[in-house]
Amino acid sequence: MNAEAVLDFIEEIGVLKNLPRTGWRFRGIKDAESVADHCYRVSLLSMILADVLAEQGIAVNAEKVMRLALLHEIAEARIGDIPFPALEYIPEDVKEAGERAAVKSMFENFGVLQKKYLALWEEFEGGTSLEGKLVRAADKLELMIQVLEYEKIGYRSLDKFWINPWNHRNFDDYPLIREIMDLLVERRGHLR
Repeated sequence: MNAEAVLDFIEEIGVLKNLPRTGWRFRGIKDAESVADHCYRVSLLSMILADVLAEQGIAVNAEKVMRLALLHEIAEARIGDIPFPALEYIPEDVKEAGERAAVKSMFENFGVLQKKYLALWEEFEGGTSLEGKLVRAADKLELMIQVLEYEKIGYRSLDKFWINPWNHRNFDDYPLIREIMDLLVERRGHLR
């Protein structure tokens, strides 16, 4: 691996700073958060949740949690942010194959690190570990926090986010996440 490979990757990932989260645009949110905005907050949330689990005596690899959080949306730099409603028309396995091919290609000049980073990305995608499940839950929790923030500033076309069970996956595995989600629902009730 060399300087050019690192710089090329970092420049490519920079696209995420300007790539809006498509689901918000579909709901009429003009100044929607970027994918990078989302990733930053997922990373912070994942770090905090991992530290809370560690304080509770649960063996969690916080470094792995952070790596998974940082890598979880990198495919979108190549294929864009495919919103949930599009999955009605694009089969999940097709989306996953495209993302996998993009990630593999993005790391092709990383030498021995290609396998390491690809394996981490796959671990997040598969939710095959405590760390992967935790970051997946943090990813969805951050989404729901953002939903409430948009509703606070007046957007009212976001009910589907609250009722979609896909947006609540793995929440019951972590009492703190369930408590945070319950708090979001409570705070949403005060908006109406």
